[in-house]
Amino acid sequence: MFELLTGHGVDNLRSSDAFIYLFKGYTIVGTNPPMDAGPLYYIWSAFLNTNAVIFSPFLCGVGYILKYMQHTIETKQLLIGIQASLNVLGIPPKIIIMTLSLKRLRSMESTLALMDARYTKPEDLNLIRKSAIMGNRLVFAFGMAYFSYWLLTGASCLINGKAPLSLWIPFLDENRSNFDFCFQSTIDLFFMFFFLLYQVLNDSYGSVYICVIRAHLQLLVRRVQLLGRNVEMSSDDKIKELVDCIITHQQILRLLGVIEPIISKTMFTQFLIAASILCVTMINMFISDDLSTQVASGAYFMCVLLQISPCCYFASELMADSEKLPDAIFHCNWVEQDRCFRKMIIYFMHRSQLSIQLTAMKLFSINVATNVSIAKFSFTLFTFVKEMGIGQNAKK
Repeated sequence: MFELLTGHGVDNLRSSDAFIYLFKGYTIVGTNPPMDAGPLYYIWSAFLNTNAVIFSPFLCGVGYILKYMQHTIETKQLLIGIQASLNVLGIPPKIIIMTLSLKRLRSMESTLALMDARYTKPEDLNLIRKSAIMGNRLVFAFGMAYFSYWLLTGASCLINGKAPLSLWIPFLDENRSNFDFCFQSTIDLFFMFFFLLYQVLNDSYGSVYICVIRAHLQLLVRRVQLLGRNVEMSSDDKIKELVDCIITHQQILRLLGVIEPIISKTMFTQFLIAASILCVTMINMFISDDLSTQVASGAYFMCVLLQISPCCYFASELMADSEKLPDAIFHCNWVEQDRCFRKMIIYFMHRSQLSIQLTAMKLFSINVATNVSIAKFSFTLFTFVKEMGIGQNAKK
């Protein structure tokens, strides 16, 4: 399996191979059942997803609130809990959206297979191979980052004697006995592991799909640049090649038509949650006089930004690549071609001038600028809180 990360020994990769790690992850969390799934798999799926969608978001918030009301934690610890609870609150809508959309995502593989079949040149096959490897690397990188946080949280739990999530479990008090603490911590770390796995999959899938579509857009630009330049091709063959380029462009747009509504919903959810978490984190950094808390909040701040940054980056790159297509059409050898070829080039040019821009529920553009704006918003709030003196009582 690790050859999909290194690229050694895997020469003939297809575009759909970019989704191997992604869908194996969805199989683990019970939303992508294998062909031979039995009753135990569906019991596991029901248990895990019911807790993730219904119970855990409620129990996570209640645990911190009850402890704060009982004066067993301070305000800064409550804010740390709110940071985690806000992230957990984003899991249910993303799970529901992705579970309902998995079949649509898998349906793209047949179109990608048809598009892959057009390319036989080594440099074209190499670009497809790189996109497939990059797709799996993205999922793996998200996993490494998120599960490093899980390991650090578990270690901190053992050192400081504080449960990591403080999920509210009736008749259980982590401060009452060592058994209660160990049981609470085990339950917290178990659900935290799968919460993070959900986040890995739901935060990385958009980047993976955009990366694959972007590779095919780059291949199309290469083909368009060579239109009409092969003197050995007849006029009919050149027209057929142009028609095939137009069909490829339409297939890319259809793929975007499938993925865009899904990314739109999940990124809208993520944008709202990221903005809320960043605001709370900045307030926590301001009111806390503990250096370790400020450092931890700063690290969490960067992790939350990383939840949206890769998708925003790849969306910006996709838009930039789409803007190269009209230039490639204009610079192909259309001048020396017949009237039919030139008419089709005009149609193709007109259709390609619509730049590919992904949006979150038609409200926010998914790009690097939006990512930076969210970070700026949190700093603006920090300045407002500091100037108004909010949180001074919690500091004392």
